Amino acid sequence: MKVKVLGCSGSEAIGHNTPGFLVNDVLMMDAGTITAALSLGAQAKITDVMISHPHLDHIKGLLFLADNIIGRIRRPVAVRALPPVLAAIKKHLMNNIIWPDFTKIPSAQRPVLAYKPFRAGVTMNIAGLRVRAIPMNHPVPAVGFLVSDSRSTILYSADTGPNERLWGEAKKARNLKAIIVDTSFPDKLDELADVSGHFTPQQLHKDLEKAKLSSDVPIYIYHIKPAYEAKVLRDLRALGRKNVKILQEGKTYTF
Repeated sequence: MKVKVLGCSGSEAIGHNTPGFLVNDVLMMDAGTITAALSLGAQAKITDVMISHPHLDHIKGLLFLADNIIGRIRRPVAVRALPPVLAAIKKHLMNNIIWPDFTKIPSAQRPVLAYKPFRAGVTMNIAGLRVRAIPMNHPVPAVGFLVSDSRSTILYSADTGPNERLWGEAKKARNLKAIIVDTSFPDKLDELADVSGHFTPQQLHKDLEKAKLSSDVPIYIYHIKPAYEAKVLRDLRALGRKNVKILQEGKTYTF
């Protein structure tokens, strides 16, 4: 499985793009960054976009993707999310006020995008992969994704704070090669992390201690807030966990 990190930051700043992960050139996990990191040709190859939750940093790239691929694709790109997430995108973004409704452009019969709702806990076959959505601990409806092919599995938390179910899924997963997990704020901002549904390094450490996962599986940290990057990295180093790594924006990982 090939995963290209288009963006993995907790906010947008120079040198920091918001979350977007291109799997095997055709499937997006979240859509915070797409068009700013891919050529027009690469954008036209995308067949499916999995949206974890409706916060802007995870969906804004979808708007410009639709604009760029109109007239250049044969089938609509499937936008897959929980029903309330799709409803939020339809009502608040692609509402013909903030942005055109690309589920009806250029026509209702041949749209650029098609909304495809899913339910958490159901395994789906998408773009040659098995994908299961897992509920996360966040202020809005949110899921992470367990993505598998015949040889490997990766677990993407999307945005979450402490979450026993996340680690339970990790322990059950076969051929787990990587966990990508949110760690947004430094330890001193633990109250802010709690109210906004994110991890601090120390909170992550406590969850991992309880979960007792194998130390052989690398844990890649993503969603660090740029304003607190140095402090989050310092707190992560203090944990002394050799399998905790920082996800690198622009890098392609093979699992």
